[in-house]
Amino acid sequence: MANIKSQKKRIRQDEKKNLRNKDKKTALRSSIKAILNSESDVEKDQKDTVIKNLDRAYSNGIITKNYRDRNKSRISKL
Repeated sequence: MANIKSQKKRIRQDEKKNLRNKDKKTALRSSIKAILNSESDVEKDQKDTVIKNLDRAYSNGIITKNYRDRNKSRISKL
């Protein structure tokens, strides 16, 4: 356990950030799975929304570049 006040604050901030990133990553995975597993034709705006979310998650440091590129490729093939 940290003894320094700034380190205690940093731990609190990291916990909040971790929860926020986990929620965003879970939502992103769910939307990707929904598109990939859909039986009917996927509308273009749904694809665009997921691709936009992938780009945003990458720019925020939630996912890696390879994860983003791989999933964008898979979605665009549909």
